[in-house]
Amino acid sequence: MSLHLTLREIPRFPPPWSYACAGRPDERRGRIALRQAFVQLKLTFLRAAADVPGEIGKHLQTLVRQASEPIELWLIHGSLLAAIPCDLEDSLGQAQQHRQSLLTALASSYPDKKPIDAKIGQA
Repeated sequence: MSLHLTLREIPRFPPPWSYACAGRPDERRGRIALRQAFVQLKLTFLRAAADVPGEIGKHLQTLVRQASEPIELWLIHGSLLAAIPCDLEDSLGQAQQHRQSLLTALASSYPDKKPIDAKIGQA
């Protein structure tokens, strides 16, 4: 006695949520574009957090890695901007570059909101 069932014959297959994910092609392209924009934003945050020294840097990197929505990155942007080191002369250019790339990425992701531009340690 052998049991020959196809996946469609198994109860509850496909799961109900799969129909909601199917969508029209233009909706799918929109979701892909949004996901790509989020990934770029997250990579920008990760690059900036990688240059923050010490435990604060490790904690910020963990927060950025765990973020699954753009709003989560928005909520930590002020802390990240404030933690970017700007006291060393050789890292000033890199710190400024990280700061500018974060502000640009946030402005493109949230055009109607103004990011916190924390310039701790600068005159």
